[in-house]
Amino acid sequence: MKKIIFTFLSVFMGLPLVAQGLCNIADQRPVKELETELKRSFKTLKKLKPPIYYLSYTYTTASKFALEIAEGGVGQEQERQEAFLQVMARAGSPKMDNTRTLKIDYDNFYQPQYAMPELSGDGKAFRTAVWRATQNAAEHAQAAFSRVQVDAVNAAKRSDDSNDFVFPPKSSYCREEAPLAFNQDRIKALLLKASQLVQGKAFVLDSSFSFTISQGSRYFVDSVGTRLKTPFAYARLSYMLAGQTADGLQLVRSEEFDVLKDSELPTEEALLAAVQKSLAELETLSQAPEAEPMTAPAILKNRAMAVFVHEVLGHRVEGHRQKDDAFGKTFTDKVGQPVVSPILTIVDDATLAYFDGIPLRGFYEYDDEGVKARPVTLVENGVLKNFLMSSSPIKGFPQSNGHGRAEQGSRAVARMGNTRVIASETVPYAELEEMLLAEIKRQGKPYGFIIEDLSGGFTQTSTYAPQAFKLEPTLVYRIYPDGRKEAVRGADMVGTPLVSFNKVLAAADDYAVFNGSCGAESGWVPVSAIAPSVLLEALEIEKTYKSSYKPPVLPPPSADKKGGKK
Repeated sequence: MKKIIFTFLSVFMGLPLVAQGLCNIADQRPVKELETELKRSFKTLKKLKPPIYYLSYTYTTASKFALEIAEGGVGQEQERQEAFLQVMARAGSPKMDNTRTLKIDYDNFYQPQYAMPELSGDGKAFRTAVWRATQNAAEHAQAAFSRVQVDAVNAAKRSDDSNDFVFPPKSSYCREEAPLAFNQDRIKALLLKASQLVQGKAFVLDSSFSFTISQGSRYFVDSVGTRLKTPFAYARLSYMLAGQTADGLQLVRSEEFDVLKDSELPTEEALLAAVQKSLAELETLSQAPEAEPMTAPAILKNRAMAVFVHEVLGHRVEGHRQKDDAFGKTFTDKVGQPVVSPILTIVDDATLAYFDGIPLRGFYEYDDEGVKARPVTLVENGVLKNFLMSSSPIKGFPQSNGHGRAEQGSRAVARMGNTRVIASETVPYAELEEMLLAEIKRQGKPYGFIIEDLSGGFTQTSTYAPQAFKLEPTLVYRIYPDGRKEAVRGADMVGTPLVSFNKVLAAADDYAVFNGSCGAESGWVPVSAIAPSVLLEALEIEKTYKSSYKPPVLPPPSADKKGGKK
């Protein structure tokens, strides 16, 4: 999912891994080695001026596999092992430390990570690498704190003068999993067969068919005494088909299948049918009329609605932003007030592993600050109730609720996990379309819209810019008062959050999952969103950006039945 942030910018079915088993954290050698070095280092670092008052280690071991099929052949097939250490050192005190957002332009979200040697033998090489990383992190933290102190002297009074940190509770937890197991030969044959469907399609300018696995364990220890080992596993089969119109508009159809075991993979029949459907949609789009800017009633289909909620609401309820004076604070002072349609309740629950048989990428047991995940009701019947909190407290919300997240190499801040939209009243989807037609006629509009799919977009949250969003649908239909549908291309969704969310008139009972990755100042993290289709009283459509480059002059060789020979 693409993201630009202008601030710097259910069905529960058990844990989503192959086998489950609690283990004894005291028996884990990485934890022993990390804890020994942390205690040794912290004894000295906490006496420095300024002191390092909190220290944590996150050690990640991962196995990654990637298979990519392109043009009917294997473009890439590789497997690699990784091991990284990330050190979080906090200098100063919880009241003010090196993580505070500066008024001046410093990158204060970078958190160094270090490639680690194998933990074997007497462990001396491993401990030496930890020592070196700790020294570097402590120096980095102290230098950053010095800049924060200078900035604080010259900065205007903050609207929220909450502390920069609250100590997480002490936790101890250990779980191990058997590695994911897939028949990779069968998957390769399946993708090769699917990729052959693209042959002879001149409107397809690029395509890829892939299967990826990322799995491993995270070990976390900190100066509070928390010791954790948690497994993670992601596997995805996906494809992408791309085209371009003569006037430069980029067209994409794609599909992803997130799985955690062989039986969850699509069958050959299902995958080939999905690819055929995407090819038909891409061909239709390549010949479709261009959308015209207008405001009209619309249906956001379930997965599109899931992306909409993530982009438009999600980042505006991440706790740490509420005390940043450069943040637009759309919802900061609206706790207890209606902010969305009263038929909607929105919960972020990272403890959900599956929904309707689909693994959720936003699942985790402990966040990246060592805090246990828990469900958080953000909006209840349209009323704002809560924020997503990391260990950076804000006014009225003094504790983390387990949403401190980061990509390796970044400092954790409050981020979404599994964001679930629940409608208090629903109708069958067919009835929702009937309601759309009635709304089109009531408003006297020539047509409305059905947004089938969204690829993402960006949301502006800085006070230097309008509090607006621009989302990028990849498949849009105009629907006329008589029920006739017509695909259109080049339609972007635009609007503002306070207006748009209150335009929801009704919801269907067709909940679906969007699995993706979300990028913000703490890097890219896996997320999920679950939502039903909804009817919007009004949606503003504007034209999409077009490339200035024309399509290829030569057709692909596969478009010529003679292999490209005249």
